[in-house]
Amino acid sequence: MFRGSSISDSTNINDSEFGEIKVIRNSGQYLRLNVRTNSQIVLSIPRRASMAQANRFLDESRASLRTTLSKLNSRNAMSDGDIIGRHHKLIIKDGPRPGIKLMDQSVTITTVPGMDELAKQQLIHRGASKALRSEAERFLPKRIHSLANKFGYKYERLRLTYAKSRWGSCSTSGTISLNIALMNLPGELIDYVIMHELAHTHHMNHGRDFWDELESNLPGAKQLSTQLKSYSPYI
Repeated sequence: MFRGSSISDSTNINDSEFGEIKVIRNSGQYLRLNVRTNSQIVLSIPRRASMAQANRFLDESRASLRTTLSKLNSRNAMSDGDIIGRHHKLIIKDGPRPGIKLMDQSVTITTVPGMDELAKQQLIHRGASKALRSEAERFLPKRIHSLANKFGYKYERLRLTYAKSRWGSCSTSGTISLNIALMNLPGELIDYVIMHELAHTHHMNHGRDFWDELESNLPGAKQLSTQLKSYSPYI
């Protein structure tokens, strides 16, 4: 349950059961919950609604949220032997207590016999995130440095993040953020995202100059942009 006296038009709330919930105030009259395909929960509430009303609505909706999330997680379920990122093999085994062990070439998830399937998948996805972050830390800083030097770009710093809805971003101060989930993509799409954000250091929009520069440095960029839509950054 989340608590607080007020929230802005759009904010993030950490719920003890469901984790991060995006809360949006709008001009509507009703409270609504929506679960996006990446499992992000969005709670829309009227501008004049109180936090007490929002809390009650969330509590009344917990059962339906669990059902919806369970169905989504079953579609995104990971299994023993799956490959995570470039070279981590997923190993799932039973043990006396749940745990995650990350090695150079594998990530071992220990589950408890009789463990709820939703809880098991949440543990597996946390292990997958650890593996992807490890790979991203080794690969992405070197790759963006190489491409920036090759094409004459400058950026202030690199941040490795996990954003469920975007592959990367570039701030006006020149900080580039790259999603650790990039390690699940083919190499040409990783390069596309990096080049896309580097181009934003010159053009903070998606206008003609931006695409002309990106296409000049990375021929076929628009086709790669279309291919990228077939993938989701959700881990």
